[in-house]
Order: sequence, then C-alpha cells, then structure tokens
Amino acid sequence: MAGNNAGGSLLVHGCVAEKTAPANFDLPTESQWEYACRRERPRPLNSGHNLTSVIVTALDTVARYWSNSRLLLRQGCAPSAGTAIVGSYLPNAWGLYDMHGNVWEWCLDWYGAYPDTATDPAGVTSGAFRVLRGGSWSYGAAFCRSAYRYFYG
Repeated sequence: MAGNNAGGSLLVHGCVAEKTAPANFDLPTESQWEYACRRERPRPLNSGHNLTSVIVTALDTVARYWSNSRLLLRQGCAPSAGTAIVGSYLPNAWGLYDMHGNVWEWCLDWYGAYPDTATDPAGVTSGAFRVLRGGSWSYGAAFCRSAYRYFYG
C-alpha cells in the first residue's frame, strides 16, 4: 500500500471509495486515524491523560470501555446496551467523538509489523487482516490507547 501523510490524499482506495464515487470517501489509513485521534498529543488518550490503571477516571470522560459498560450490565441492561450513542462522551481537541472505546474502528491498512522507528508508516501491501483501532465497549482500558493496534480478518 502506498503511504500518505495525515493531511494528504489517499493514494490507494478501498471498496468504500469505489462505492461512494465520485466523492471517494474511504476508511482512514492507520496513520490518518492515529493523527486524528491524538491531535499531536504524545499521551495514550486524546484528552492528554495517561492510563494508570485498569479503571481509568480520565478514560471515563472520553470513552465507553469494559469498566464503565459493565456498570450498565450490572444494572440489568442487555449486553447490547454496552455501546453508547455517538457523542455521549467528550470529543477530542478537533471535535471528533468516540476515538477511544465504544466500537472498534476499521482502517484501510492491512495488519503487519512496523519498523522500530516509523513516522507516518505506509503499512504492508497485503495481508489477511485489516487494522482496527480505538478499542471497544467490551474491552479493557489498555485496548483504548491511541497507539493500540488490533486486527480482524
């Protein structure tokens, strides 16, 4: 896959772009997603806070994740009540909601190893799994970190 910077245009389009022509909307690359999530903040959360334990008060303000979604289950809600309505938590500095937790976010890139020192990595050209970012309501706080990478095939 060809690389591109966070502010640049996609050089490789996925099936979303094909279905939305001529507008060519598409999934973000992994680099674009992380840049949009962090907004140039070096911390694990887009709020600028660190993760210091499994239950993180700082994460509770920006994300639905395992700890605060389980509270709903203990109150008798169905397991499907684990997700939150978009915008239920604070946005990041660019006004983007749900960059941490709630539901995994698909990226255009294939899952693969990065070089040790990579800025705006291009990702591998093919693979069996797509990259997922952001964490989910049914996963712990560590999975919601800005830099955490997951995959699904």
